[in-house]
Amino acid sequence: MGGHAQQGSDKGAAFMGLIGGAIFIGAILYGIVIWTNGKFAGHEAEKPGAMVAAPQLPTA
Repeated sequence: MGGHAQQGSDKGAAFMGLIGGAIFIGAILYGIVIWTNGKFAGHEAEKPGAMVAAPQLPTA
């Protein structure tokens, strides 16, 4: 149809793009988590009395 020659399959390239994209998105998400954890650790370090001990409940 239309004079186009039969081409080979693009499955290999499609799977490589899928895997590469998943790795790229995973690396971005991992970086965001590391960055966010660092920000929260910095906020907790600023407040020395931030951790308040919970009262102990008497045991029967």
